[in-house]
Amino acid sequence: MAHNEPKRPDSLQRQLELARFDRALEVSESLATRRALLTTTELARLNHILTGKTNDPWRQGPVTITLPSGVKETLALLADPVVTARDKLHRATETAESGAVIEAAVEIYVALVLAHVFQDANRRTAVLASHYFMHRYGIPISGFALHELGLGDLREEGQIDILRDTIRQMAKFALKQRS
Repeated sequence: MAHNEPKRPDSLQRQLELARFDRALEVSESLATRRALLTTTELARLNHILTGKTNDPWRQGPVTITLPSGVKETLALLADPVVTARDKLHRATETAESGAVIEAAVEIYVALVLAHVFQDANRRTAVLASHYFMHRYGIPISGFALHELGLGDLREEGQIDILRDTIRQMAKFALKQRS
């Protein structure tokens, strides 16, 4: 008789996910505090912490995902997900270095979510990358608050603008609380 592992109740799964997110957030904040560059190696490390897996985290084939609306979408094979992620990190770094930190944070979040470069935990990894840029450049937004944003489908018109406006409001509030 095959042994089937009992399913974890959703609340236990959620607790494990939050504990992993908390640990990954500590690593992301440490990188930002030390002003270390967020590289694809570090991004993969954050993804490993989030998923609890040690295998290659990069997506190597086409994938079908279920969007927040319930619609299923098939994403094509990426030629090289590491190069894709590196290009997106480089662009966000340039944007942040020019002083447009919130724009960089939104840009990296959207880029990583839409590219779906990892096998799993793309949105949570994107949240960490976004938080890294804000933390590194002095905007004290809570990583957990970003994690809890109930975002719609970024492919729908206006959703990226809503995200940008929400993060701007969060940043304004966080900076006001700090002073």
